[in-house]
Amino acid sequence: MARFDIRWLSMALLLAGCAGSPVVGAAYDAKDPVDRWQAALRANSARYVCGAPLAEGREARLADALVEAQHQATAALAQREGTTATDPEVLGDIASRRTLQERMVRDAVAERGCADPQIMDLIGLAERLSAGQA
Repeated sequence: MARFDIRWLSMALLLAGCAGSPVVGAAYDAKDPVDRWQAALRANSARYVCGAPLAEGREARLADALVEAQHQATAALAQREGTTATDPEVLGDIASRRTLQERMVRDAVAERGCADPQIMDLIGLAERLSAGQA
């Protein structure tokens, strides 16, 4: 069973980011549960950092969507590694990915501002998730 090393993942993502501005608006319609969860995280982070409010009652729906997406991502990572979702390496990978996604959005907003088309797309995704439309 191959084990992943979070340090290598972080280094690869850091090097990928050196090629230019990070692509923060990756599609939520990806088939991979990990990619979908990361897109949802970026959407919520952009909404939060830019101070974009949600319609009344949608905060809970968005939180539920994020929790469900994280459960699916955790299960997918565990399955890839042939272990359980409670494995410390899987949970560490989830935590590392969360931190990285949130940092990418904060950096992109700081660099490009909330009016950037990719940031606006992320805020729109958070709105759709909160409405149960994504």
